[in-house]
Amino acid sequence: KIEFPTSRQSMSTFADRKISTFAEDIKVPSKMKALILEKFSQDFSGIALKEVDVPEPQEGDILIKVMASSVNPIDIQTMKGWLLSTFPISSLPCKTGFDVSGVVAKLGKGVSNFKIGDCVWVDIPTTQYGKELVMGAFAEYAIVSAAKVGFAPKSLSFIEAASIPVVGITSCQALKAVNLSKDDTILILGGSGGTGSMAIQLAKAIGAKVITTCSERNFGFCKKLGADECINYRKIKWVDTVKDVDAVYDCTGEKDVFKNANKVLKEGGKFVTIAAFEEAKNHKWERKCSGGPLFMDSLKVESLDEVAALMEKGIVKPSVGKVFTFDNVIDAIKESAIGHNVGKTCVDHTATDETKPKK
Repeated sequence: KIEFPTSRQSMSTFADRKISTFAEDIKVPSKMKALILEKFSQDFSGIALKEVDVPEPQEGDILIKVMASSVNPIDIQTMKGWLLSTFPISSLPCKTGFDVSGVVAKLGKGVSNFKIGDCVWVDIPTTQYGKELVMGAFAEYAIVSAAKVGFAPKSLSFIEAASIPVVGITSCQALKAVNLSKDDTILILGGSGGTGSMAIQLAKAIGAKVITTCSERNFGFCKKLGADECINYRKIKWVDTVKDVDAVYDCTGEKDVFKNANKVLKEGGKFVTIAAFEEAKNHKWERKCSGGPLFMDSLKVESLDEVAALMEKGIVKPSVGKVFTFDNVIDAIKESAIGHNVGKTCVDHTATDETKPKK
């Protein structure tokens, strides 16, 4: 029998351990800490750790004891109020965060494919099946539909697993959007970040040649992931050096990325972006090239399961950057917002300041 304590001190090593099944009897408290978005702000003054009620799973839901989470650009943009037209939030205050790894703590009615104690991972969406859903990764417990939850790979730790869902699902679907095939050449803009580093590995698993942009100090990191060629974006404009690629995957949202991609793509080439939404509205493609923003679908678990299979085989590996304790989750968000991160910024929900992992 395991009783998850409200104090994370006695759980301080769990998130660093390789994933394994927990006991089937878990005591869930009535209260928990969660990072709450109280108002939109550019300096993150509108978020705060608060004590709130632990949510109760409804039919088809599961309650997850969060062991680790990670920070994504979409978290930052949501907190600043930049994505309201794409990801509407009906009312504030609300919970925050998308990426979760953890343990099933309670089952809603009708859930039969999971049991209490299973180790899982998930990308929590803003909306689900047309029904408003509050985010909730940055909390001690998270509620989510069982239909979109996957079993976390046993080869990973909870921290490693938490770094994957958003970037894994996003890059998996992005490469499908450009129809990337074996022997194709793809340009990935922003290869050292969380999404770019995952895209490099997935593209190599397909058998494609990968060109990526990053700073010179991250050449070794990207090449270790499988990049065939790295371009130092601080000194060289990729639009002046890259020619006739089959696909461009933009993870950065830099200015004029649509126009420049049109210049480096071969005739009929494909483009996808997860960061340049405004430019898409006015761009006109030439030479039969095509593409636009990716609107990720995380309502089903298939893409996450595809990534999990590659990870279990060792073909794709997590890229964890700095790790913060849950008590310092706001610092993690501010750090990630600065940009130029190598790998994913993660949050260990089982560690205290005294036991926090090294940054």
